[in-house]
Parts: sequence; C-alpha cells; structure tokens
Amino acid sequence: MLTMSNISKVFQTDEVQTHALRDFNLTVNEGDFVSVTGPSGSGKTTFLNIAGLLESFTSGSFMLDDTDISNLNDSGRSKTRNEKIGFIFQSFNLIPDLNLYDNVDVPLRYQSLNSKERKKRIEHYLDMVGLSSRMKHLPSQLSGGQQQRVAIARALATHPRFLLADEPTGNLDTQMAQSVMSLLEEINKQGTTIIMVTHDTELANRATRKIQIQDGRVSELDVVETNAQAIA
Repeated sequence: MLTMSNISKVFQTDEVQTHALRDFNLTVNEGDFVSVTGPSGSGKTTFLNIAGLLESFTSGSFMLDDTDISNLNDSGRSKTRNEKIGFIFQSFNLIPDLNLYDNVDVPLRYQSLNSKERKKRIEHYLDMVGLSSRMKHLPSQLSGGQQQRVAIARALATHPRFLLADEPTGNLDTQMAQSVMSLLEEINKQGTTIIMVTHDTELANRATRKIQIQDGRVSELDVVETNAQAIA
C-alpha cells in the first residue's frame, strides 16, 4: 500500500516559491491500476517522482507498505526503490549499445542476483512481452512499441510491488499504444500495482481507478467497482 497524507512540495528560488503539490492525499491499495491525468504543470510528474522515491517532499507523510519514507536516508531510499518500484518511461530509456538481454539485466545486477536467476528472469519476461526471439537485437533494431515492451520487461524483472509508468504510450502510434496498454492490464491482473500518468483520456478510462491532479491537488476521482475506499 502507498499512502500520501497532506503532502506538499515547494520549489524555492531566491525570489519565487512554487507549490508543485499542496495538501496532496492519496492511497493506492495492492492490486490497483490507477491512471493519473491533469493539465501540464498540475503536479503529475512531481507526484510520480515522489512516489518513485526520486524526489523528496517538503512536508506531509508518505508511507510505502510499512515504511515511513521521510525517515529514510539516501541509501535507504535507494534500497527501497530497487526492491519495490519499477519504472516505465515515455522515452523508454534503453541503453542503445546493449542488446535486449543486457538491457533487462542492468537493474538485476543492482539486486545482487546470481547469473542463473538473472538469466531465468530475463528470458521469462522477454518471452512475456513477446520478444524472446530478439533478445540479442539492439534497441535501434526495434519499433517504438517493441522498445516499450523491453522497458516493461526490464521493470518487471526486478519483481516490483509498484510499477510507475510515465506516459508509457506517449511516443507510440494508436495501435502500438493499445497493445502496450493491453499488456499493462494483463500485468495488473496478475497482481502488480500500477500507477500510470497519461494525457490519453481513452487509455486513462481503461484503468480501474482514475484520479485527476489540478493545481497540485487530487481534484477529481473515479473509482471502478469496489475500490471506493482507496482514496484517503
């Protein structure tokens, strides 16, 4: 479970104080698929960066499972991030000089897994996303949709509790976007909790929960079926 209570994030310069988030309250339960929408500058990226332990917050409370994030130092945040959180980015963030196998292998090396376990996971997740026959290809030899599938395999191989997706279909055509979204839905059905930032209303509507961020706050919510208790 991820719970943010009265989170604020203030960016301070010499003369200007900018509130990226203010009184931000959200709880994401295990197994949720949450889509996050909102206009540019509303705080979506700041929220996702805080949720992914990539950015600190100014005030409030953030609990990830039973861990109080505000009590963690940089080493503790890195350890928690590596153990519990997977990332999917709009620009894929694959290493161009490494083949697909080695791209998926990179985060696994930080988990100190032995070579046998790493090989098992890499082959399993590349097969899951339909790219087992291309594991020796370079990213440049793939389409955009295929590259995003590699990014998903890389994220899943670490066995994350939470998968954070920042505009995962933003660089894809409609057909590829639908294919990636279907894959995310299947991953969610298998038990992975997903938080997805998107500008695509149609794709946002396919999530089981929808929130909108406006001026740094959760301003609107739409919960499907039994998840009404999931917003704090």
